[in-house]
Amino acid sequence: MIEKKRSYKDLIVWQKADQLYHLAADDVENFPKSLVAWRISIQLLDSAGSISTNIAEGYGRGGSREFRQYFRQARGSLIETDNWLYKALKRGFISDSRYRTYVLLIEEIGKLITAWIGKLSSQDRKR
Repeated sequence: MIEKKRSYKDLIVWQKADQLYHLAADDVENFPKSLVAWRISIQLLDSAGSISTNIAEGYGRGGSREFRQYFRQARGSLIETDNWLYKALKRGFISDSRYRTYVLLIEEIGKLITAWIGKLSSQDRKR
């Protein structure tokens, strides 16, 4: 059985996802005031916010099968976030070094999500 934490906020993967959201939120405050920047900002914040939100919601569902499905949704949002960050990079809204910071965090979160999916799948097979 997966060790139950007191709160989804105790999960390292949720903490890293929350960190990613706040990095993005800080950066979009400095994007130029244009339609393209506004559109990227909205999409970026929505997708980045969805990562930790899906983890929290899956945690709250209680069952490993549901939790695994929400982790899959979080992984999709993680990739979407990278997509929007890449667009921000190409438009010059973030620097190459800032994008590399994001990529490292995204890779770390991706590995954690994959590990959780594996643990939850293994747990289901044992039942």
